Amino acid sequence: MERRKFIKHMSLAAGGLAFTACNQGDPFNLKKSDRSSAPSEKPAIDFGSLEKTDLKIGIIPVMDCAPLVIAKEKGFFQRYGLNVSLSKQKDWQGIRDGLLNGSLDAAHALFGMPMLVQLGSMRASMVSLMTLNRNGSSITFSEQIWDADIRPSMEYFQFQEFADAYREYLRSLEKPPAFAIEAATSMDNYNYRYWLSAMGINPDTELKLIELAPSQMTHKLQAGEVEGYGVGEPWNQQAIFEKTGFVACVNRDIWQGHPGKILATMQSWVEKNPTTARALVAAVLEACQFCEAAVNHQVAADSLAHSQYLNINPQVARASLPGTYNYGGFDEKPRVATIPDFYIFEFQATNYLKEPDRANYPWRSHGVWLLTQMIRWNQLNIKEYPKDADEMIDRIYPVDIYEEVAKAMKIPIPSDRMKVEPAEVFIDQRKFDPSQPVEYLNSFDIRAGRPQIFALS
Repeated sequence: MERRKFIKHMSLAAGGLAFTACNQGDPFNLKKSDRSSAPSEKPAIDFGSLEKTDLKIGIIPVMDCAPLVIAKEKGFFQRYGLNVSLSKQKDWQGIRDGLLNGSLDAAHALFGMPMLVQLGSMRASMVSLMTLNRNGSSITFSEQIWDADIRPSMEYFQFQEFADAYREYLRSLEKPPAFAIEAATSMDNYNYRYWLSAMGINPDTELKLIELAPSQMTHKLQAGEVEGYGVGEPWNQQAIFEKTGFVACVNRDIWQGHPGKILATMQSWVEKNPTTARALVAAVLEACQFCEAAVNHQVAADSLAHSQYLNINPQVARASLPGTYNYGGFDEKPRVATIPDFYIFEFQATNYLKEPDRANYPWRSHGVWLLTQMIRWNQLNIKEYPKDADEMIDRIYPVDIYEEVAKAMKIPIPSDRMKVEPAEVFIDQRKFDPSQPVEYLNSFDIRAGRPQIFALS
């Protein structure tokens, strides 16, 4: 272990010099983020007469509900003639049910929720209006795993070294340990499964995955009911603050630039309220721009910390938003890394996010990736990749409202809804070409139902 730390620290020191040299060119566009903390003084875009002005929008207490909270607290909703009440739900089932039964007009939702609702047994027309963020989650482990000599992934020279240590630990246990996820349709679930599989670990047989509300995860970890969890902030930093866990991996390192949460509603609601839907997207986009600016991070964190939202110590909320990230540990040694793109709410120029891409753009290719994973893990009654998948995805993640609003706001729009995710953005160095979904599915050694060979249906 000492050799591991020595090698890793030498590597970090060298990397730090390289980062400093490269940072003179401002690769993360941090200067661009130093915008005024005041809402825009320009007149709000007039999309026409609103069909509905009083809206009830659901949220879950996770940091990526920030655009909705800020839109409420800083007057972006009001700028667009919307009187919005935010309804904090206990778990993601509450969000789903509220949208389905009409008690919620829209909601902060999981990226995979509309797809499972549309293609699963419910067959209801839930849709996503826009993406709220990229990245923003982590995997937290218990003190028991720490005591087994497992450390944060940042301390290992290579991913394979961490993989070997964690796989050996898991297989030394008498029974599969419990690990918590927010829901089966969360990107945290798909990223965690992807991460485990890259280590040669089968998530369906070597662990017991259970669903928990995000705010309950630190309590269950402290009680010893789970050995870890994958979730958005602030619940990873909360475990470090309470000294009940440490961060093993940041999901940004599993897939750099992966979609986070979305703004969801029902297609029938959009059809009844098309102008209101556009005003809603415009207000949230302005709030995303506000949240992106580094100068606004403390304001956003303090707003989110309030009891009606996350109900946490403001110190924990602040630690969850800026560009430094604490991995924690049980030996009192500092493990703070610079991750300016831990959350991207609107735009940062990175190796994976370049003009005209924006964090909020609803990529069809992201939907293709999600569908491959739902089939991979047997979440849908689909045995082969559908020939009409693109049309299905366009219904679930439509782009027309977002594009109309973005054009009005002079936000760049990609010319193609499909993009290749290069190998270097994934932890296993596996390229994702959305035009070859069957080939991609068949490239995974670990999947439900193997040795099934997938094909176009």
